[in-house]
Amino acid sequence: MSSYCIRQARVKALKLPKGYERDKICIGIPVTDDEHLRVGLKDVGDVVLPSAEFGPVCAKNANGYVYTDKTQEKEYRYVTTICTRPYGNEDASPAPIDIYRMCYPQVEVPPTEIELVLAADAEGNQYVSAILTETVREESLGEAVNLFLEIYGFCYIYSDMLEAFIPMPRQRCNWKMLPPGEMPSEHLKQSLERQGKQTDTFETDRLEFVEGYTPEKAVEGINGFSGYYAYLFSGHCVLESAIYGNATYIIPRENWEVMSRKTKRELMDDRWVERKIIHNQYWHECFSGVMQELEGK
Repeated sequence: MSSYCIRQARVKALKLPKGYERDKICIGIPVTDDEHLRVGLKDVGDVVLPSAEFGPVCAKNANGYVYTDKTQEKEYRYVTTICTRPYGNEDASPAPIDIYRMCYPQVEVPPTEIELVLAADAEGNQYVSAILTETVREESLGEAVNLFLEIYGFCYIYSDMLEAFIPMPRQRCNWKMLPPGEMPSEHLKQSLERQGKQTDTFETDRLEFVEGYTPEKAVEGINGFSGYYAYLFSGHCVLESAIYGNATYIIPRENWEVMSRKTKRELMDDRWVERKIIHNQYWHECFSGVMQELEGK
């Protein structure tokens, strides 16, 4: 198996040299120290969607992105949410206010969701390797390379597929349990305080609203689900993001561990999502209606 190394900030397009076939190559790096731990991989076969916190390439891969289409006419739409004290009353509690303006329409581009796996070859050598689906091989090889360049600063292109040596089933690592009795809003506040950031945010307000429905348990999302929390109710699991601008996903509680290891696109494509509630000015009202319908609360 031959290989070559790429060391640069980013590639615009991946041009393969002679002898490297698009449907056979593998993209990754060898594990010589603790490279796999950097992205949250532990055992051979573990799979992760790289955290958006690594940088803009990983953020687009995990969450997608939005761009402004200036070829269209402007429209009156939501811009942002601010926390302010109503009517300037300093004694009042901060409340979220949605801001609207005339703007060019925005186009939402879905995430590529290229995942990484801890692979091993026939000799037992380990590699952090990109999972190259047919779609990725056809459209997004450059993005796969850029993930490694952003995370590690280098990347190898291998002439043969390492996936053949990955044991099945693969284990996605997207969630970790919070301490017993600890709810996400308090967990988030403590985390923000340690980082010296404000805690009176709309994100915390939304988490506290979900917690008002008394979930049985809460789990913190990591890696590609960083910023999400899973709230477990009697019949359903609510996947709620602490980052404004995402969405709330509600899936059946049964087998939620298996379903929540899927990417968000897979959840939607496989129709596991019973409700998706966009973060906007109607979120509280919509969430209350859905919880009454699904949980009787």
